[in-house]
Parts: sequence; C-alpha cells; structure tokens
Amino acid sequence: MDFPFVREAVVKLFSKPSTQLYPAVPSEAAPGYRGKIVFHPETCINCGMCERVCAGGAISTTVEKTEEGDKITRTFDLGSCTFCNTCADFCSRHSIELTRDYHMIGVEEGDLLVSGTFIKAPPKRPAPKPAPTPKPVEEKKADTPAPAPEN
Repeated sequence: MDFPFVREAVVKLFSKPSTQLYPAVPSEAAPGYRGKIVFHPETCINCGMCERVCAGGAISTTVEKTEEGDKITRTFDLGSCTFCNTCADFCSRHSIELTRDYHMIGVEEGDLLVSGTFIKAPPKRPAPKPAPTPKPVEEKKADTPAPAPEN
C-alpha cells in the first residue's frame, strides 16, 4: 500500500506555516486599501456633493434649526457603503477620508454608522449703509454779471 502524502505531511509538520497568525499577530492592510470612513465635520461646508455622488446611498444628512444656526448631522452607513472613495474624491475640503482600518464588526445596531455634527451659522449680512446726506444747493443769481478775467 502506497501513501503518497505521508512524506509531504511529515515535511510540512516541521516547516514554517504558510498562513498568518492573524488574531495573535495583527497584520497591516495593503497600501491603497480603502477601509473605514473618517469624517471631519469641522472642515465640512455642507455642499452636499458627497451625498449626490454616493453610489450606494450610504450618506444621509439631517438638518435641525437652532438659535446658533443649522445643526447639520451627516451619517455614513458602512453597511451600505461600497468603499469606492468617490465621496472623498469629490469633497473639496477633504472632510472625508478612507482609512486602512479593516476592523468593522457590527454587533449592535448603529455599530456600522459613522457620523459627525456641525453648526452652519447663517451668513452675516452687512449693516445697511446710511443714506447720503444731501448737499446744500447753491442758488445762482442771474442778475449779477460774472467778473471779467484779468489780463
């Protein structure tokens, strides 16, 4: 009886493993990997371009009126996100970035949501300019001849 794989099994038993020890030894994501989204609300100008170009419809915006201005909350649903990076490409202020973090586990509701809130104050209108004061009009007398020029 011939067992062709016995020799291979014995060789592999004493060689270095070909797999990674992932949970024990964390591994780095490949360069250019598009992972978890990070939103910087302090730089966002609320142009809405990211929401318009999102192919998966993963971006939503809610606006709440307050005394200071509009309280805007932008939410990214990572469960619907395709990680295409289009939202970050179209963001003129670089408020959205995709990191190399691939640890995304959704155990509870809301675990795969990334959101940020900022207040957009209404634009300050310049104070109205005061009306110009009319200049006094000098009356010309038609009876008095103009003085003659001197030579």
